[in-house]
Order: sequence, then structure tokens, then C-alpha cells
Amino acid sequence: MQQRFLENICWKRWPVGCLFFLLTACKQHVAPDYSKQYNAIHAAAELVHDGDLIFRNGTDEVSAAARSMNEKDTSYSHCGLLMIENDSVFVYHAIGGHYNPSQQLKREPLDSFCNPVDNDRFGIFRYEIDSLEAGRLKKIVEQYYASGLRFDLFFNFFSDDEMYCSEFVYKSLNKALKGRLQFLIRRDRWPYGVSLDDLFLHPGARAVHQIRF
Repeated sequence: MQQRFLENICWKRWPVGCLFFLLTACKQHVAPDYSKQYNAIHAAAELVHDGDLIFRNGTDEVSAAARSMNEKDTSYSHCGLLMIENDSVFVYHAIGGHYNPSQQLKREPLDSFCNPVDNDRFGIFRYEIDSLEAGRLKKIVEQYYASGLRFDLFFNFFSDDEMYCSEFVYKSLNKALKGRLQFLIRRDRWPYGVSLDDLFLHPGARAVHQIRF
């Protein structure tokens, strides 16, 4: 009789125990809410002009290594060029590794490029260019994209058949400006050429919007 009583108690408590277990399991696996960060990205998209520069800072070890290549300011680890297409903002950027198995110039929506899961900040910077130069820049970028420009694993600034991220941004912009964008091209140490902070610390660059998640 006592055994039957205990069995009845267990059966009565079983649904409650299952509910507790399910609630606890769900609580432990709730996905982080990034809605605030994505709202900030969408708000920033409203400020974009064709040809703006976009920078982000990744939170992984590869990004840490990329930051170390900057000369003065290690706020950002990667960059690209912004283009408005059919009322949507896209980023064109040279990237390789597991991020981009094809190794070809990548075209990516702004919210994907800045995603807060893998990045902790982003910044939009602008060089003053007129509508003619902006149109020329868009054609240059589209041509690079159509040709399948590959990422330069060896960071060789002095070849144009492959490019790393800041090299792609600088050369595209300077070509659109017909050589007017002057930089001190670094030749004394690797990586040669232009680093990310060379681009956003340049006197001709203006910060449009910067967000830290």
C-alpha cells in the first residue's frame, strides 16, 4: 500500500518535473538578442553615400592579427567600400580564408558585414568626392567584382591582379580620383603599402558614424 502511495505521488509530480526541466533547458539555450545592434546598423545605413568607406573590428584571432598591422590606431581589423543598389547598402571587400572560400572580391549586405555576433564595432568614413567621381568609383568596383579579383594572401601592394582589403579600397578610390588621393606608400616593412588606419586617419577622411556594440 505504501509503495502504491509513493507511485501515485511520483506520477503526480512527473508533469511538474518535466515542465521544470523544459523551462530550465530553454533558459540555458536562449539565443542572445542582437536587435539593438542591428537597429544601430540599419540606422547607419541611412547615412551612407556611394563610395563611403566601412571599417569593422572582428573579435577572433585572425582579426587581432589584422589589427596589429595598423600603424597607429588599432580600432579596426577590416574594411570595404559601400555602394547603394536598389535602395539597399552593400559592402565590397577583399577577404580570404574561411570567411570567403572563393577568395574573390565579396559583395555583402551591410548588416551581414557588420554583424554583432562576430564584430564589436564599425565605422563609416567619407572622402569628399563629387557625383562624377562616385560614378567612376562604382564602375571600377563593379569591374573588379565581375573579374573575380582575388584576395592577396601575400599582401603584395605592388601587384594589381590580387589585393588585400585596404589595398583594394585605396587603389579603387585613387583610380576614381585619377591619382589625386596621395598616400605615403610604406615600403620599409611588411605589410607594404597602405594599412587600415592609413585610410581612416588620413586628413581627407571624415568620420560619418561610428558605433561600438
